[in-house]
Amino acid sequence: MTNIVVDRFIQKSSYLTVGSLLIGLLTSCSSPSTPASTPDMKTADAKPKTPVELTLTPYFLNMTDEEFDQIMIKPLAAKYPHITLKIVREDIVKLVAAGQTPDIVYGANSRFSVLQDLDIPSDLSALVKSNNMDLNKFSSPNIDWIKELGTKGEIYGIPFALNQMALFYNKDLFDKRGVPYPTDGISWDDYITLVKKMTYNDGGVQFRGSLPPNPEFIARMKSMPLVDAKTNKALINNDSFKSVLDRVQEFYKIPGMVVDGKLPPNQDSFVKDQQTAMYLNWIPDTLGFIQKGGSQLNFDIVGAPSFTDKPGITIDPGAQMMVISKTSQHKEEAFAAIQLFASPEVQNILNRSSRLTALADESIRKDFLADLPLTKGKNIQGALKIKPAKMAPPNPYHVLVAGKINGVVTNLATGAKDVNTVLRETQEDADKAIEQELNKKK
Repeated sequence: MTNIVVDRFIQKSSYLTVGSLLIGLLTSCSSPSTPASTPDMKTADAKPKTPVELTLTPYFLNMTDEEFDQIMIKPLAAKYPHITLKIVREDIVKLVAAGQTPDIVYGANSRFSVLQDLDIPSDLSALVKSNNMDLNKFSSPNIDWIKELGTKGEIYGIPFALNQMALFYNKDLFDKRGVPYPTDGISWDDYITLVKKMTYNDGGVQFRGSLPPNPEFIARMKSMPLVDAKTNKALINNDSFKSVLDRVQEFYKIPGMVVDGKLPPNQDSFVKDQQTAMYLNWIPDTLGFIQKGGSQLNFDIVGAPSFTDKPGITIDPGAQMMVISKTSQHKEEAFAAIQLFASPEVQNILNRSSRLTALADESIRKDFLADLPLTKGKNIQGALKIKPAKMAPPNPYHVLVAGKINGVVTNLATGAKDVNTVLRETQEDADKAIEQELNKKK
């Protein structure tokens, strides 16, 4: 997955680096009634079995050692004492080249095409059937997107976790300005109005209402595909995408958003400097930024803004999945592991401590981040009321084109080129890049 997070300055995609930013969240949290410890799981079979070591590599996703330990390693050891899990934090391309493909890849949906190019994903449909796994227990649109990967009923991955976009806001800045806080159900137009009100200069200090979104973010809110699957041409130079760039440009036209040709700063302006009033971003990532920054930020959150033609709908959930490699000598054990990771017991630990469950189980979802002191009293459930947009159909060149369209913001911000020129040139650039990739496969 590339990044579609609202801040173009974040070097890695937000929904790809969720765990790496949640430093110490698991170890710092506990609840007397529901401890974030290994659930009481009966072993699958009392009969001794041959020890098996599984290797798991995170790809464009990560978790802290504590998260891996609490969410995967300990539950697996409790349920299947003969199976151990080794986390291999190496580049997946290098591992494949060296003949060391891991048994399991923990990856982001939007990076699936890379795994496919490496010929890693194994069809799990037979294992799903033989192990009676009910795929209907997973949330849409994530499981729908995974099913779309298989043209003949193949299942190439099992959902593990979701992300959720929310609008964070600094209560102190709103109080100082005398502007009412944003509320759940806020429209995109009302959001822009708030951004304008909260963008001002005070004693030489430039305050901003929010950071501008990347074009792909808005495209994903509208479930817009970036590539034509039949022609392998980018879908950029058209009226639909012009409306996307027009929306992005709305932010940059606000006086004070671009100062002396300098583009708005990154997330530190919200978390550390506290000179940005709102921050539209993934919930776990932003909580990680706040905790890591160590600032006393007086914040709360509401559901992400939506467009009037799609009320109550926001960006798709930046989903995460588990893939078993074709070369694994332990496919049965690997499937047992990921089936356990998708179980209510483990998903409850995951959901309460760091990221949103992939299950469509409201009894679990209602306790999202309940074990984090940082979220006590925050409007977490209000932010979850807004629904994710349908994910655009899988395409191997989506990530490539997304990078091209997110790279146009400088021209939009400075007005160096008009929108029509940006659309035409980005279309040409993306088509050329796709053609180069296609030629490599010949």
